[in-house]
Amino acid sequence: MVSKLNMRLFCVLVITIVVIPLHLWAGERVTAKGMSFFEEGKETIAREKALDEAKRAALQKVMGSYINSMTVVDNFQLHEDRIISHSSGYVKNVTVIDEKKSSLGTLEITIQADVESADVKDDLQRFQDMLSWQRNPRISIVVQPGIVKKYLPAATKAANILTGKLQQAGFKVLKFSEQTRNKVGLLVGLTLEQSVKTSDYQGMSISLNEIGLTADMFRPGDQEILASSSAIRSIPGENSLTVLDKGARQCIDAIWKELKDKLLLQYEKELYNDRDIYLTLKNLKSQSKAIEIPEILKAGITGVKGCSLLTFDGKKGEYNLQFRGRPEHFINELEMSYFQNTGFQSKIETYTGNSIVLLMLN
Repeated sequence: MVSKLNMRLFCVLVITIVVIPLHLWAGERVTAKGMSFFEEGKETIAREKALDEAKRAALQKVMGSYINSMTVVDNFQLHEDRIISHSSGYVKNVTVIDEKKSSLGTLEITIQADVESADVKDDLQRFQDMLSWQRNPRISIVVQPGIVKKYLPAATKAANILTGKLQQAGFKVLKFSEQTRNKVGLLVGLTLEQSVKTSDYQGMSISLNEIGLTADMFRPGDQEILASSSAIRSIPGENSLTVLDKGARQCIDAIWKELKDKLLLQYEKELYNDRDIYLTLKNLKSQSKAIEIPEILKAGITGVKGCSLLTFDGKKGEYNLQFRGRPEHFINELEMSYFQNTGFQSKIETYTGNSIVLLMLN
């Protein structure tokens, strides 16, 4: 006879077995079909194509239900293509429940599969975030270090005026800090200078102030000046602070439209042009693993056009990537579920300019 204590333990065990899988499950069971034309002797190839189409159809079902629940999805076709191209990263536990040929030369396969819907939602949101980066250029405006201390208040006011103008033009202007460094696409550094010329006019001493303002554009963590705009204004007056404020405002008014156009042009280049990224991977398990990394990155991350291993010292590998896009796009795709499912799992250790250091977790 089973004791009451044993019966309670049995019930707890049953509940645990049932509840834990439901708690961890973040997917959907889907039935879908795929079709492919076949030739005699090439049925294996046709079957693989039909199976791949069925997986894509299963993924599209889950994506469709999620998209329908969203209010607005910009450029959905682009997102869908990117997600679908990595269907194997989301579709698991595939079971073929029906397979048949037709007289028209087609092979049709019906599957049941688990689609990781939570991963699909997360990755769609990541693509949505990337699109918002493209629509809204993200910059920071800073006063260059080393500026004369007494010029600092006027330079700060000039930065605030420029911030307002660029925000009205559609730019997203972030306060630059260690927390926002990796979110900023371009930095604008302001430098303010003043010189005073004195002349005599009909027995009177007249002071003429020349106020010069320069806005240099560069990447965070990179000292290369990508573009520059500057202006000089001559302002009469004896009060140095008043003259600085007035001259700085006039210089901002003079350069901001030109600066805006240069920012847009450079930001577009930053998004779509090829660049070198210097990637360091720490905690690599072996040289063979280090050698595999370039092919994993080229196959799994859209913007990687080339990758080569430069050095390997036993645990650390250094690589040169040819990447189309911004480094943050590369980092964003590293964190995509479909890429992590390839077995490449890492943690960002440092990210400065075009240099990225990752700690491998597997």
